[in-house]
Amino acid sequence: MSMSPAVQDAAIGWLVELSSGEADAAQHQAFARWLAADARHAAAWHTLGQAVEHSVGPLQAAGGAGTVGQTLARAARHDEQRRQWLQGALCLAGAAFGGAWLLRGSPFLPDWSADLHTATAKRGRYPLADGSVLTLDARSSADTDLTDGHRHVTLRQGQLLARVAHAANAPFLLRSAHGTVTAPGGELMLRREAQATVALAVRGDIDVRPAGKGLARVLRQGQAARFDADRLTLLPGMAPGQATAWEQGMLVAVDQPLGEVVAALRPYRHGYIDITAQAAALRVSGNYSLDDSGATLLALAETLPVTLRQGPGGWWTGIDLKAG
Repeated sequence: MSMSPAVQDAAIGWLVELSSGEADAAQHQAFARWLAADARHAAAWHTLGQAVEHSVGPLQAAGGAGTVGQTLARAARHDEQRRQWLQGALCLAGAAFGGAWLLRGSPFLPDWSADLHTATAKRGRYPLADGSVLTLDARSSADTDLTDGHRHVTLRQGQLLARVAHAANAPFLLRSAHGTVTAPGGELMLRREAQATVALAVRGDIDVRPAGKGLARVLRQGQAARFDADRLTLLPGMAPGQATAWEQGMLVAVDQPLGEVVAALRPYRHGYIDITAQAAALRVSGNYSLDDSGATLLALAETLPVTLRQGPGGWWTGIDLKAG
């Protein structure tokens, strides 16, 4: 029986979700529905269970979330133990599903090695020792390094909103792979993209310095820029309430490409959303729920000339222009 990358990723995603210690009854019920929806799902879960069993000993009888999930949970009582154990389990999963999975990676997995991390459809609010507060969007991660002499935060993936406490002797530095953003105080947002980073000065001014040859620039309150190591480009004006609506579980689109709306939905969706280039170019305006991604997808399908297709259990969603 062939097993698609999406099914492999779904099985890994469920492994992490169920062993995180934070899965509720609704998530366990959703897992049971996913497992029963397709024989390929059960086969992937069985393959994954065999890999874990070879490492930690026999599992319980197959057929429910208690198999792999409970075995992992026994080693997940403390954050560091959970982090180390899950890293080993994911290597076993890579062996079970082949090297291609390890190279491809999975968007469903929290970045367990980061100091701060969030899972699919989960935001996190983290007060820091200096009085600053970080809010991480879903599927985001960051490292923190705060001492008396400096305040450094590194965004590894996703996006965050930083409310920065003023400190005269230690400016607040937010880093990404593409450069550094410095703020004496105020509020700013940082988002990692595949090839660049986006910074927004929500309240107060910020200094943006690309990591390579790109010229540094001060962004005034309300200004945003996209930068990589070698260049910085100012973005069109963006109301802070629009850019940071995700903190309240909302997406505010103002004449925005549908592809960008879908990109914002992906961290809140337990599955893949595929969209064609033609559909991604459609323009969208409106207020949409991130926390109820299913309702948002249905609303988009009702108001735009697109066709919405979904696989069993909702683990795959396809969006295309309507024919004709």
